[in-house]
Amino acid sequence: YRTLSMKKIILILTIFLSTLSTAIYAQVDNNGELMKYKRSSLYSVLLTHSDLKFSDQIATAFGNVPIPDKFNDHNLTVRQFESTAKKVKHHGKEKDSNNTTDIEKFISDNLISNELIAKWFNRNSKTGGFDMSLIQERGFYNASRQDISAAEMSDRGLAIIGDAGEDLIGNTFMLVNDITYVDKGEVSAGVATGISALSSIAGSLLGSKDVKDLGNMAAVAANEFDGFTVNITSYLYRLVWDDEAMGTFYNQYWFPANASDSERRKAFDTCNDFKMEYIGTSKASAAIVTSKNFSKLTKEEQMVKACARAVDKSIVELQRSYDEFKVNVPIYSVSDDKKTAQVKIGLKEGINDKSVFVVLAPVEDENGKIHYNTVGRLKPVPGEIWDNRFGALEEAQMIEAAKAAGEKVKAGDTDLKAASLTATTFKVLSGGNQIYPGCLIREETIKKAKTK
Repeated sequence: YRTLSMKKIILILTIFLSTLSTAIYAQVDNNGELMKYKRSSLYSVLLTHSDLKFSDQIATAFGNVPIPDKFNDHNLTVRQFESTAKKVKHHGKEKDSNNTTDIEKFISDNLISNELIAKWFNRNSKTGGFDMSLIQERGFYNASRQDISAAEMSDRGLAIIGDAGEDLIGNTFMLVNDITYVDKGEVSAGVATGISALSSIAGSLLGSKDVKDLGNMAAVAANEFDGFTVNITSYLYRLVWDDEAMGTFYNQYWFPANASDSERRKAFDTCNDFKMEYIGTSKASAAIVTSKNFSKLTKEEQMVKACARAVDKSIVELQRSYDEFKVNVPIYSVSDDKKTAQVKIGLKEGINDKSVFVVLAPVEDENGKIHYNTVGRLKPVPGEIWDNRFGALEEAQMIEAAKAAGEKVKAGDTDLKAASLTATTFKVLSGGNQIYPGCLIREETIKKAKTK
C-alpha cells in the first residue's frame, strides 16, 4: 500500500465499488411513504457543568435525546466532556470564549476527526483496517451493474467516490451543546409568594379585602403550574473532507479490514492530518409548562422533552444562518392536480407560514454522479403544518383529556390537530408538472414566526 499512487488506490477501491449502481437520493414506495434518502450525519455532544444544579439530570436526559431523524446518527462513544467555566453567565462572552477553548481541546485530545472518519469507513477494531460498507449503506448503492467493463470501472469508481465524499462524508457535523436549566416549579412558587405578599400590602394600604383575596387566588394559580426551561448554546463544526484529506487518507492510512498493516494502523491512531472546521454558534431555549394536577410526565420525562426541543430549536437557528447545514428532505406525495405536496417535516424543523422552499430534482450524468436542478417552489399551507416536535402529540392529548375532565389547564403551545398530522402540506407555487415524490426540497428562506 505504501508504494501505490492515489489513482491506483482508487482503482483498487473501484474493484469493490464496481458493482455498485447509481446513487438514488430518495426512494418512495407505492403508497407514497418515504423509504430512504441521503442525509447529513451528526455527532451530538454535551458540554457539562458538574458544579451547577441539575447537571446530572441534564446529562441523563441528553443521553436519551435521539438524533433528529433528518440526520444519520454518527455519534461516537464519547458523548460529553466537562467545561472549565465556573459560574459564568449564560450569554456572557467569557463563557463563549471558554467553551470554544474547551471544544478545541476536546477535538484535539480525542482525535475526533479521525474517529469520525474511522466510523465512516467501518474501521475493524481488531485489524485497524477499513471497508466501504457504511458508505454503501448510506449512499444506497446497489449491485445491479454487473456488466461494467474494466475500462468503465475506473471512471465509475471515481464518480462514486466523489459522490460519497461530496454528499456523505463531507456533510458530517459535530454539534456541541451547552445546556443550562431553570426549574419553572421553583419560579412559579416564587411568583406565587411574591403575588401573595404584594396583595397583602395593597390590601392593607387600600383597606380592601377583595384586593387581598384576588391576590391570593392569583398566587394559587401561579403555583399550580410546574415544568422546566432549558437554555442551550450550540457550537457547530464540520469534518473537513476535501480532495487533500481524501488523498491523505487513501495514500497513507487505508488498508482493507481483513488485512494487517501495523505501521498504518499506528500512524492513523496518532496522526493529526484531519481537521474539524468551525461553522457557527446558536442560542435557543425551550419551556415545558404543565399543570401539576394533570401532568402524567415524570420530572425525568419532562427534562428529556425539554432538552430534545432545545436541541431541535438550536439546529433550526443554525440552519437559518448556515446554508451548508440546511437539510434536504424528499417529497413523499403529490396531489393528483399537482397543486399540493406533502413532506415529513414540520415545527421541529422551524417550518412556519412564511417559509419558502425550492424543489430539487436529481439528475444523473454520464459518469453516474448525481446533480440537482431547481424545478419549482413550495410554501406551507397555513393550518396544515405538522407539529412533529418531541412529545407534541402526547402533550396535546394530555391537555385535551384534562380539559374534558374539568381540570384547570394552562394552554400549551401545541394543539391536537397539528400534532395529529403526519406531514406538512405545501402549496405548489411553481413547477407543478416537474415535481414528483422523491424530489428534494430545501429551505429557500427561514423566517421567524411569532411563537405562541
